[in-house]
Amino acid sequence: MKILGVTAVLLICLLVISVFMDMLQGFSLGKAIYNNMSSFKMTSFAEWMMLLFFVLLLVREIFVIYKSNKKSP
Repeated sequence: MKILGVTAVLLICLLVISVFMDMLQGFSLGKAIYNNMSSFKMTSFAEWMMLLFFVLLLVREIFVIYKSNKKSP
């Protein structure tokens, strides 16, 4: 669960930094957020498959760690 939490916190921090950098370049807040989210609109099918693969790999690792901690007393 810690891995998932750290991953979420890092993602949020990186998105906030990216939005602030866009705002420093003169974009409005709405345009800066749109610029960050538009990269997800432009991805191809292969990129979505790789993203899904990495998310599933992360979930599998969390599950394996959870199972190994549950077995040990």
